[in-house]
Amino acid sequence: MGNDCILGSPQRRITFVRRVRELLHRLLDANSALGLRRLLWVAPQWLVRQEYLVLVKDLRLPLPGIPANESLRWTPLTESQIDQVLAINPALFEVEIRRRLKEGQECLLCWIGESLVHYRWDATVSPYLPYLDKTLRFLQGDIFATDVFTHPAFRGRGIQTASSIMALHRARDSGLSRFITMPAWWNAPSLRVNLQKTGRSVAGTVGFWNAGLCRYYFATGDVCLENSTGVYVRPLGSVGAHTLHP
Repeated sequence: MGNDCILGSPQRRITFVRRVRELLHRLLDANSALGLRRLLWVAPQWLVRQEYLVLVKDLRLPLPGIPANESLRWTPLTESQIDQVLAINPALFEVEIRRRLKEGQECLLCWIGESLVHYRWDATVSPYLPYLDKTLRFLQGDIFATDVFTHPAFRGRGIQTASSIMALHRARDSGLSRFITMPAWWNAPSLRVNLQKTGRSVAGTVGFWNAGLCRYYFATGDVCLENSTGVYVRPLGSVGAHTLHP
């Protein structure tokens, strides 16, 4: 367990207006996914204690087949499409997209006809995680699902399932061996896809307690905090030191 004061992190010094706007849009999106009654139960807990499940998929094991859906068209993100990505998720900002691209993350878009309905960001280089204010340190062969989002009007059609399974196959074909993702503990739709549809397993949890202007971090299972800036995931059931990659 570790602690960190919010004001001590330059990367988290965003404007008050942006933070309020992002919070409002995330609450609206959470209400769409959870319903008002469950949101009212989750939100107070989330303000005090934020916890994420760290899920892993061993890409050396058999993978589920990619669902057939001829109505879905997949393309990589281009400069001209950034505004369309921002339009379907108002909680995402252009500065964050630019940061991800500069970091080397890849974004894949999903279309139905001419409508953008889904996007996913995956990182093959250790990514900075704004919601934790930490960098996920990779072991050899790791890949991480940074952000997966489906337009609310197109949810419930299996798009995230198809996206997630396709990402597993693409990662394995690229020679990678472990796929990590980190949904919030309350995000039932994401957990259903990741645990039931793609067969990921729970490696542990990571998160923090909010105490005024300070955060008190914790990690469980095979998830480890690295000094004050990083977090990494040990291979399942392993002990001892491991080589981390930038």
